[in-house]
Amino acid sequence: MCGIFGFITKTGHGPDLARLKRIARETQRRGHHAFGLAWVAADGRLHAFKRPGPATADLDDLDRCAGACIVIGHCRWATHGTPDDNRNNHPHPAGRGWLVHNGVVVNHASLVQRYRLTPKTQCDSEVLGGLMARFAGSLAARAEHTTRLAEGPLALLGVWRAPPRLLIVRHGNPLHFGQTHEGFYFGSLADGLPGRVLPVADDRVRVLVYDGELRFGT
Repeated sequence: MCGIFGFITKTGHGPDLARLKRIARETQRRGHHAFGLAWVAADGRLHAFKRPGPATADLDDLDRCAGACIVIGHCRWATHGTPDDNRNNHPHPAGRGWLVHNGVVVNHASLVQRYRLTPKTQCDSEVLGGLMARFAGSLAARAEHTTRLAEGPLALLGVWRAPPRLLIVRHGNPLHFGQTHEGFYFGSLADGLPGRVLPVADDRVRVLVYDGELRFGT
């Protein structure tokens, strides 16, 4: 099943860590086998972290994201690959970025063969990052192409730097957002999100960029 969550700033300030921890706690209802994060820190560097076990085993892991302009997170319900092998857990690399995925890529084995990918894990989600790194074009175009190829409903968040960008993809699986003065928060579940919570439009790929102001990108 899995759950994903995220944040992007509107003002340059980082997320409310207490709120982010509440969102992670709610998201864990969709998966308690592993927990992972990727974020663009205040210094502009891109970081990633993951471990086996539930998010609530140590919610202070989220303190790493203090001051971050973008955060993505994952609570895993393992379907392909044991969570005890941390390579199978999310986030997964996508070229120079990282992504988290909710769903099952039903045809992941055939995609590996067709596009001559070289997976390093047993997790089906890894193929999404491999495809995005393989294709040319804008971030949105590569995500759209990858989504069309992957069989099965999904929701996906990804993060890149230079400039800091948040990729948002929804194709069938739930994804919601709410906002505060500091930024937008995202979650598979509406519970825990701030303000007026709305679903992300289905069958959409969006890129948000923060380069001193928040805007749509490609």
